[in-house]
Amino acid sequence: MNHRELLPIPHIETATDPVHSAADLRQRWRALMGPLGFGERLLRFAFMGPDRCLIKMLGDVEIGPAPKRPVIENLMSALRELLCDMESNSTVAPLLTRPGPGGISNLDRQWSTMLTDVAAEFGVPIEPVFRANDESLVQVEPQFERAR
Repeated sequence: MNHRELLPIPHIETATDPVHSAADLRQRWRALMGPLGFGERLLRFAFMGPDRCLIKMLGDVEIGPAPKRPVIENLMSALRELLCDMESNSTVAPLLTRPGPGGISNLDRQWSTMLTDVAAEFGVPIEPVFRANDESLVQVEPQFERAR
C-alpha cells in the first residue's frame, strides 16, 4: 500500500518518551526523522535503556540495497560491545532509511530478517525493525522459514 504520512510529525521532545509498543517506537522514530525523504541508504540505530526510553544517541552506517552478512556481523559485534557499557536490559532499535516511494520491499524484508537473525546469534537484543522511505515509516517483520 502506497501512502504518504497523514499524521503530524511528533515533536522532537517526544523522542525520549517511554516505549511500550511497536506503535510507540514508530512514533519515536517519526519524531527523530522529521519530514520523510532520504538521499542515501542508511541503517540507523538508537539505544533504549531499561526504562524503555531512547537514549539521546543516534548512530548510522551506510548500506547498500541488499544486506551483506559480514557488514551486519561487524555491526552486531560493535553493538554488543557498546551494550556491555550500558545498563542491563538495554536494547538496540534499528531503522532502515532509503530513498524512493513504495511499500515494504523484498529487500526491506531481507534486511529485517538478517538483522534479527544475526542480532540473535550475537546476543544483541533488538527492538522491531522499521523502514523509512520518502512516503512512510513502517515496521518490517522478518521472514521466517516455514516448517517443511
